[in-house]
Amino acid sequence: MTQLNAMIADWSAEKRAAYGDEIVRFRHRLEETGLFTDEALAKLFDKHPVAHRDICTMTPNPPPGQTWIAGEANGLSGAEIIEAVRKGHLWASARSGMVMHPEYKAVFDAMMAEFGRAIGQPILSANASILVSGPKMGIFFHVDPAETMLWHVRGTKTINIYPRTDDYIPERALEAILLKETLSDCPWRDEMAAGATPVTLHAGEAVAWPQHGPHNVINGDNLNVSVSIEYNTPASALLNGVFYVNGRLRRTLGLQPTSRGTPRALQPAYWAASKALKLLAPPRHNVEKAHPRQFDVDLKAPGCVRWREGCGPEVRQAA
Repeated sequence: MTQLNAMIADWSAEKRAAYGDEIVRFRHRLEETGLFTDEALAKLFDKHPVAHRDICTMTPNPPPGQTWIAGEANGLSGAEIIEAVRKGHLWASARSGMVMHPEYKAVFDAMMAEFGRAIGQPILSANASILVSGPKMGIFFHVDPAETMLWHVRGTKTINIYPRTDDYIPERALEAILLKETLSDCPWRDEMAAGATPVTLHAGEAVAWPQHGPHNVINGDNLNVSVSIEYNTPASALLNGVFYVNGRLRRTLGLQPTSRGTPRALQPAYWAASKALKLLAPPRHNVEKAHPRQFDVDLKAPGCVRWREGCGPEVRQAA
């Protein structure tokens, strides 16, 4: 692996000032590590725990409101998984792949340390998955509670980022995600498309967007490889504390609090209250993040997807 002096190629004072409030694009040197070639990714999927591997399918160019369908690639080698993703309708993720394997973790630790210096904030925690997705595949409209960014390594993809307003993500819906009443996917209405800011990424480009920014993703006509990063800074932890506490107040006392626009001077008190509530009175909800497996990856099947009995597009249409 090539040792790099800097993982971020073109940071600036202007980007540091815009970070947190605006969409910030920059370039990186991840591809130079040699960890994201077909051969390296095949080795990664060979050794990555199956329990931390996601295999999904969706229709090409999926609309933002269409969620993916989970499947399995049991018995296939890492090279076969990469081949199936390239030629089929598939999306594969090595969940936490950047922190579970020493050669990737060394790179991840270096890039996050550098990013923390770039934004002028300590990174309290961070996790990252390695995504390998086929042509025209995508990710549905959703919101991540942590701060999020994408370092794109290969291919072309477009991230549509939407405003952080009640029209796109009501405060109650965001509270539900933080309280684990629901997953990160959010209701979609077609009129919301007009508010998207599209960000097209090519190899070696990255983007960070404001915390709680709703988004969906569509790939171009080629195999895509990306590193999806979720992380927390003191600022994001404080903001989530506000939404968490107000979510509990709304549900237990029937209050109608407003979280957006809470003065920063008050946020530490909310954060402390959220820690106390989680410890002393944890919420009863804890939604499972499992999805039923409906297909098996098959290099000879259409789209490399072999539907299991009782599953598939025809079954869903009939229902």
